[in-house]
Order: sequence, then C-alpha cells, then structure tokens
Amino acid sequence: MDDKVKIIEYFRSNIFEAKSAYNAWKMIAYARAMPVVGKELAEKYTKVQNYHAPFFTIAERSFLVTWIVMICHVFDNDSRSYSLAKVDSESYNNFVSDNENSFVIEQLKTARNKLFAHRDSGIDPKSITIPSVEKVDSFFNRLEDLYNKHSGIVEKSATSFNFAEDVKHVMEILYMNLERGEAVRLKEIDIEWLWEKDDNKASKKV
Repeated sequence: MDDKVKIIEYFRSNIFEAKSAYNAWKMIAYARAMPVVGKELAEKYTKVQNYHAPFFTIAERSFLVTWIVMICHVFDNDSRSYSLAKVDSESYNNFVSDNENSFVIEQLKTARNKLFAHRDSGIDPKSITIPSVEKVDSFFNRLEDLYNKHSGIVEKSATSFNFAEDVKHVMEILYMNLERGEAVRLKEIDIEWLWEKDDNKASKKV
C-alpha cells in the first residue's frame, strides 16, 4: 500500500477518535458550567456526576489526555512518524504557521509534553492551560478541511467527521438514565425503611 494512502487512512481514524474524545471530555467538564448550560442544568449535571464521582473524575482526565495526545500526532515532526506533511508539505506548513493554528498547536503540545507524556518537575500544572473550547472547536474544523484537502489529493475523497459529535448525545442519555436510576434507588430505600420494615404497618396491626 502506498505510504500516502496509509497516512490518510491513519489520520482519518486519528482525527475521528480525537474529536470523539474531545466531545466526551466537553460533556463532563462543561456540563457543570453555568455560563454554558444555565444554573438549573449545571446543578443537575453536577449532581449526577457526584453520584459516581471517582468514575467521572477519571473519565474526564482520560478523555482530556486522549484527545490532546492523539491530535498532537498530526503535528509530530519525527521523520519516522506518519505526517500529513508527507502528503502535501506546502498546505501542511501553511496550516501550522497560521497564527490561530500555531497558537492552539503550541498550547496542546505544551500540555502533552509537560503534563501527560511526562511530568515536568519544574512546572506548576496550574500554569499549563489549554485553548478555549471556542478556539479548539474552530481548530478542529480547520484541521478537518486540511485533512480533506490531503485526502482529495491521495484518494479523491472527503470525510465528514460529524459522527464524532454523536458521543455527546449518548452521554446526554447516560446522564438522564443515571438520574432515573438514582430516583428509583432512593424510592426503593424509602419503601424498604419507611414501610416494609415499619413495625406499625397495617398488616401487623389489623
């Protein structure tokens, strides 16, 4: 198989997985944000996350690490690595040198290198920031355009990455089902302790 075809196939999967993990991360981290969803819903999402806090804490960080590490693969300059630059170096270099793109790439690489690939002992983790979701959303859109430009050269095809948004709807259902389950659990406790085990229930008294 031609190397350029392998590169295109790899990054088709890579970008999709990175964007899926990014959307999953947003559904945990930003569901708690009142400016995003409003006070009432933010409190609902936070309450549901608190039902299983250890899981959501680990999942949030795992999704964050996954999408940052995977998206940085696109911009790995090691000669042994797959790189879109090997498909069309001119458009790739123009993308990387663009001010908006270079800002996002630099921040994501710093987070990967200083926090996730290894922990830099001289760095305060709180000093490492990642771009806003608005900037990252826009970045993904531009990256998809770059990918499709390269894919058009190699395969005469384009890919829609919109299905990477589906994880948000799945997680929305997860939140609602966890809330339903918790309501049922509490009702069962009420029935057991305030009725079934009450010595004054009618079946014992009449």
